[in-house]
Amino acid sequence: MRVILIAFVIAVVGCGGGDKGGVPDADPAAPVCTGVIYDNCTSNTQCMSGMCHLFSGEFQVCTQTCTAGDNSTCPQSAGGTTPKCNNRGICKPAINNMCRPPS
Repeated sequence: MRVILIAFVIAVVGCGGGDKGGVPDADPAAPVCTGVIYDNCTSNTQCMSGMCHLFSGEFQVCTQTCTAGDNSTCPQSAGGTTPKCNNRGICKPAINNMCRPPS
């Protein structure tokens, strides 16, 4: 049992570093996110949509629901790229907005 506990502690500590809940370390000079779709976030309360979602450890952004498989039901993301509506009915942008989550 001790070995499992030690392995768990090592795994948790090893997951630290420059990543905070799926949000990469943001440039401190970047504007503060306002909660619009595809802004970086750390909780649902930071999003106008009420939906902050972590996408496979890539990034964590404000998003919204969509019609699964129908990309046209997602608003365009930064640079005019078309997000994907995944099979769970959540819009996943190709890139997140360049801002830092509120403190």
